[in-house]
Amino acid sequence: MTEEAAADKEKKIMIAIDPGHQKEQMTDQEPIGPGASETKPKVASGTQGVVTKEPEYQVTLQVSQKLKQVLKTKGYDVYMIRETNDVELSNRERAQMANGSGASVFLRLHCNGDDNSSVNGALTMCPTESNPYCSEIAGDSLKLSEVIVSSLCQSTGAKNRGVIRTDQMSGINWCEIPVTIVEMGFMSNPEEDQKLVSESYQEKLAKGIAEGVDQYFKQQRSEEHTSEL
Repeated sequence: MTEEAAADKEKKIMIAIDPGHQKEQMTDQEPIGPGASETKPKVASGTQGVVTKEPEYQVTLQVSQKLKQVLKTKGYDVYMIRETNDVELSNRERAQMANGSGASVFLRLHCNGDDNSSVNGALTMCPTESNPYCSEIAGDSLKLSEVIVSSLCQSTGAKNRGVIRTDQMSGINWCEIPVTIVEMGFMSNPEEDQKLVSESYQEKLAKGIAEGVDQYFKQQRSEEHTSEL
């Protein structure tokens, strides 16, 4: 093995993490994807706990920081889109930061909300195969989304609401690397809201997401090996 090959083998995989939302929303509009005429607000305000009143942006940052530590322990490098709530970053900017970071995948952490307080569980989101902006990452994004929601629910016991495929998310459409939005639970559900702010449940979320990342790269290596045979 050459020195260059050895260095490549030892190079760590980079994971980009985006803790969804921020302290102040940005209502100015931006295109939902490269060259799009359709626009959306740069960053929405996010939801908050129906019981705890904890803002989504705080919960996503807390879980993201725990996830960062778990991934680093597993040997990954981690690129954080934000590590404070006082930022001004649009969804387009977040995707572009991830694209330029050298990361292999992009994890966008969010919490959900619904008018029906009984709705609960976790889900993930990714682009469709016909996405006009990033169809080339749709297949790998689906694989990433599937293993993460499955692993997260196995770790936490949350209801698995599966994968939603959508082409309406700016933070997906501007991506050039496989991406998933992880909706970790419903802050509109009293029980799930209280779980989402708890230290122990956040640790289970981080563990489940990280194990999903492991499974994704294991699948990728297996597929690469099969294609070489």
